[in-house]
Amino acid sequence: MKKILLSLTCFALAYNYSNLQAQSLVDNSLLISRDITNGTARFKAMGGVNTALGGDISSVSGNPAGLGFFGQSDVSLSVNYLNNNNKSNFFGQSTSPAQGKCALENLGIVIHYPTHNDPDYGWQNFNVGLSIDKQNNFNDHLKYSGTNNQNSLVHSYTDIMEDDDIFAKDFWNSYLVDEGNTGRYFPTVLEADPKNQQMDLLTTGYKYNTNVSFGANYGNKLYIGARFGFISYKYDSKATFLEKGWTKTAGEIKADNPTTDFANPNDPAYKYTDISYDLTDINDLTLKGTGVNFGLGAIFKPTWDWNIGINISTPTWTEVQEDSNIETLVDYYKDENTTTSLHPGYGSKNYGQSYDYAIISPWKTSFGLTKFFGRGLLSTEIEYLNYSSIKYREIVTEPDYAFESEVNGNINNTFKGNFNFKIGGELLITDQLAARAGFNLIGSPYKGDTQPDYIASLGLGYVLTKSLYVDLAAMQYKQFNYNHSPYSFSSWNSPIPTAEVKNTRTNVVLTLGAKF
Repeated sequence: MKKILLSLTCFALAYNYSNLQAQSLVDNSLLISRDITNGTARFKAMGGVNTALGGDISSVSGNPAGLGFFGQSDVSLSVNYLNNNNKSNFFGQSTSPAQGKCALENLGIVIHYPTHNDPDYGWQNFNVGLSIDKQNNFNDHLKYSGTNNQNSLVHSYTDIMEDDDIFAKDFWNSYLVDEGNTGRYFPTVLEADPKNQQMDLLTTGYKYNTNVSFGANYGNKLYIGARFGFISYKYDSKATFLEKGWTKTAGEIKADNPTTDFANPNDPAYKYTDISYDLTDINDLTLKGTGVNFGLGAIFKPTWDWNIGINISTPTWTEVQEDSNIETLVDYYKDENTTTSLHPGYGSKNYGQSYDYAIISPWKTSFGLTKFFGRGLLSTEIEYLNYSSIKYREIVTEPDYAFESEVNGNINNTFKGNFNFKIGGELLITDQLAARAGFNLIGSPYKGDTQPDYIASLGLGYVLTKSLYVDLAAMQYKQFNYNHSPYSFSSWNSPIPTAEVKNTRTNVVLTLGAKF
């Protein structure tokens, strides 16, 4: 995960359509293409290893060759609880919101079709699997607030106004800016005066993968499988930035612009001097879509105690519908204790948009080894994805190939290929009770970032009856720190406000299953 985030929302810059759209599509391409470890509690407890390990319903969405290990039919339901905690510090004020939610993790079934051939020769079974897996969970909540006496969101807006005449004419009506003798816009808010600022960024959504898989066992030596996957995707981001402050007096504005209308008592602008204001910036984003992919896998047993596996997944073609809402609201009050806004208030145009496009994710290839012991096993795998190969495609009658090339060039310059390493083990404590542990090392997809993420996991499995079983897994994600800025600017000699954030992420999965 990227450790430095310069304004996920970046409100003001959202009006600079062309450049920001290209960068936004780069960010969205990774969001759509990247998955987390998913599946049953047994699978997640062992670090997500399944390339060289079969006999679990997670094989339906993982390596389909693992379906060949099923000696009977199986059905299971997995639910998870994910908790995201972001402890932030903004101008010395701490905030720690937590976003926790229960959801479906996996629902799957494997139907076993034996052939009753000689166990040492010929096809032993042909099994069919169907599963629904949550490949990603976007539930998160970032919230921070503090008192800023250095600058204002309006400073960011003035930069935009210099480059965007449409936005300049629009935001001029807010009475939060004026134009000096040099022709540059400047804020009419008090820069060196305490301003209460608050960010509230809530993300929700999911990425589910529905798979139909086929697996077969030849002579208890070679296991092969194929998979067809259908992706269902939705991501919602709702960001609200609020700033409460005070405007300059008419005399203070006149010092920067001797001919200003704000100094004329007969001009409407005059009543917006030396007055309390509320500035609200709203940035809502929704991404939703569907996609398809395919997978092939094989597992070979050179001896009874070794498995060697390979799994290849094609790129996912995901068609995305993007809808955004970007607007600014301003209200004025006689003083900080007044709740009735002076009229008219200001509301900007909606600078959001709606359009469709496609993201083609990278190929995914994994190799794995599993060693079996008397009462346990150890499995490991390595997975490779080249995120720089992600492609953006316009879904229109006449595509803008120059813009496509720009976006794909930015993707190539931003991302790189990365390896993911997984290792997990299982120990049979009794014939009914199993203990599991795993570790998942996730390489960074960003060029120039060499710091990997990781997931550590523990779990237990218990056989309730000859047919029924229950599994439990708990995962702790790497705690990481990052910076988040609500806005940025380039032409003002002032530090960009930044919140220091520490993220802690935990996940618990419970699986109930039955063999028949």
